[in-house]
Amino acid sequence: MFWLVAALSAGCADQDIKQMTTRPRPGTGEGAGAPERRVVLFRVELNVDGDPMDEPWTLHWSGLRLFTIVAPKDARLSLRHSFLPGRPGSAASDEGWGFVAVPPGAYHMAFEGMSIRFAMAGSQFVTTEAVPIGRSAASLFVVPADASSMYIGTFTFACHRPNGSDALKLECTTLEIRDDSKLADQVAQTSLAQYGPMQHALASAPVEKLSR
Repeated sequence: MFWLVAALSAGCADQDIKQMTTRPRPGTGEGAGAPERRVVLFRVELNVDGDPMDEPWTLHWSGLRLFTIVAPKDARLSLRHSFLPGRPGSAASDEGWGFVAVPPGAYHMAFEGMSIRFAMAGSQFVTTEAVPIGRSAASLFVVPADASSMYIGTFTFACHRPNGSDALKLECTTLEIRDDSKLADQVAQTSLAQYGPMQHALASAPVEKLSR
């Protein structure tokens, strides 16, 4: 019975992730009983000693890779269901842009990094024999009912290469949520124009830990 429940839970989580990373049909409902989703655009920069790392969503030869975790504000953020966000376009994705598609409401968003430690309050770090994994604290964003698409900010982490560890490649010590609305509008016009004008509302700074 335990394995059946676990399998069903994993299947539901996979379906939720697929929904979040798939573009919704603009301007119409998505089927009987299905809440209409909104496109939420964001960008992540890992600035390493002042220089932004290329292609943060791509698996690097060193083992580095970035993922995201999203859940409704009142739900527990699961550490088991990190995922790659939707791609607004290949060039934009290489520059750190991504999206999630969710119904209106309030949400947590955190980031998970392979071979990355987020050395900030509320973050977590798990060491393994293979690849260490860091998880940032969660930020909060709100999707209004009258938005078909919105931009919630550029999550800019200041990072450096630590000494004395072969497996750990980056340590990130600060997070700034920057407003790149003009760039976001350019990405939207190129890749998300079917959703109309984009609203802008920056996510909040992290306020709590990820739930175990």
